[in-house]
Amino acid sequence: MKSDNQNAGNREFLEQYIPLLNFFAEVCGGEYEFVLHDVSRPEASIVAIRNGHISGRSVGSTMSEYAPTFIQLIQRGGFDEDMVAHVDRTTTGRILESHTFFIKDSKGDLRGMICANHDVTDLLKLHDALHEKIRTLNGLSMEFAERTKEETAGLEAIFEKERHSNLDGLMDVIIEQALAGCSLATGEMTPADRMRFVGVLKRRSFFSMKGAVEKVAGRLGVSEATVYRYLKKA
Repeated sequence: MKSDNQNAGNREFLEQYIPLLNFFAEVCGGEYEFVLHDVSRPEASIVAIRNGHISGRSVGSTMSEYAPTFIQLIQRGGFDEDMVAHVDRTTTGRILESHTFFIKDSKGDLRGMICANHDVTDLLKLHDALHEKIRTLNGLSMEFAERTKEETAGLEAIFEKERHSNLDGLMDVIIEQALAGCSLATGEMTPADRMRFVGVLKRRSFFSMKGAVEKVAGRLGVSEATVYRYLKKA
């Protein structure tokens, strides 16, 4: 456990990033929340926050439920990227496109995080409404309908690519959370252990995400067919 002096020193180190929060909040506007976290104080990690109305948090609030898993993963050397992207949801049901940048010192030790959370709830609702309107409008010419189909297909491809990128980071978090409750490393698991592990993920709706079976197969060191067999029995 860090002393009060160490915590104070870490906070002082992180405060130099507060002007960045001010800058990005001014440039991006009120639909973006920017949060500066002190990882040495997970129970009251927020050092500074801009547009906190999005998540309802303030200075002294805690980090999201996924953040501690990322911190443990980085500190164990299991994740060496500078940032991660994923989809999150607020307690009021707002959908956030979240990006986290990890702040490290000259020794490579993790000191803090800057989180950028874009509230995309209304954009997703508008996207769905426009698609429904296009499908239900009467009197569309065949030429316009075909052109619209091509354009929306292109948009959906972009959304699918971005969603997969975001969900990949989220899947890593959920897997690490599930592994934290296991007494064995994946390499030490028996088939029965692996099936129980898949069952834990299944109950957390993990396999509703695209690419989930492939992701779990890679972590467990088994084939996708084996994961499907576990799913049937779990």
